[in-house]
Amino acid sequence: MGGCRVLWIHSDRPLTLKRLIKAWQALGEESDRAQHAAGGNRREWAARMVEQAMPYRTQETDSFWEEEVEALYALCELLDRNTSIALTPLVVPTTITPPCAALLRGWKVGKWLDTDEPFSPLALIWLKEWGAKTDQVMAGTVIKTAETDGLAILVCQREGEVPVVREQRDHTVEHIDEAMYLLQANLDDASPEWMSHTLKMLFTVGANDVSFLPLTMKKGRPGTMVQVMCYASQLDVMKEMLFRETTTFGIRYFPVACHRLARRFCRVPTRWGEVSVKLGYLQGERVQVAPEYDDCAKLAEQADVPLKQVYQEALSLALACAPLRLPGAGDKRG
Repeated sequence: MGGCRVLWIHSDRPLTLKRLIKAWQALGEESDRAQHAAGGNRREWAARMVEQAMPYRTQETDSFWEEEVEALYALCELLDRNTSIALTPLVVPTTITPPCAALLRGWKVGKWLDTDEPFSPLALIWLKEWGAKTDQVMAGTVIKTAETDGLAILVCQREGEVPVVREQRDHTVEHIDEAMYLLQANLDDASPEWMSHTLKMLFTVGANDVSFLPLTMKKGRPGTMVQVMCYASQLDVMKEMLFRETTTFGIRYFPVACHRLARRFCRVPTRWGEVSVKLGYLQGERVQVAPEYDDCAKLAEQADVPLKQVYQEALSLALACAPLRLPGAGDKRG
């Protein structure tokens, strides 16, 4: 199994996106355009971060702010969003204003520096949006480095770890996606027919998962909780869909992480026809085997045989022929 790719940032001066993009460009890496296209509109994402940073624009000159905004847009276009980011504790200028100091909440600070260098609110907002973490000690094998203006970037590989990513659409590699949201709405006056339509519409606009859970609401009324999981970039779309298609007056939502197994597919020849089978691998070891329902149902209907008979034969064939381990994965049994 491959390791987790981490971009490690170390700066002896207050962190700015201008110096960060210079160091990234010095690495000489090509951007993953296909992944960027799958990840949604990067320019809109950057624009939202600029809007978030505006209340903290208190001490920067116009030229410094424009350079930071330009670097932010460049990073959103160039950097592969599936790369985890870690950094050493921050260096903070003593001239930071009280409003900007609020952005330090949750970050580890290494030292305060008496310098005239400006503080970049955009840098901290970008790091937070990316899901970056601070740590004292770097872990992993360094495979590439670049340095510019007192800022170093180290590309590291952490073997044996499950990669932590954001909004990864490719599920062929096991990963933990930390850019997911779970939305919930309680309903006690919605027609089952409406709910069926709502489920269809939520999947149409890109929901990862939708479920209906029975519950008891106030005054003992039976109700239904509709629960939706989606990528963070789709949160507003899902909220609008729930408000428009259900009777709810309020939606709960909170960030969640989703650990996905590495997925593979194989086709097995049952006596009634071929069935596609989904395989799930945990740290390279096969732990899930699931024949596709639609294939089994279609063949069962055509042959006029029980669905479970087709399913069980497909499962038996897949267990016999599907790889027990992915290529390159070590054997934990020794």
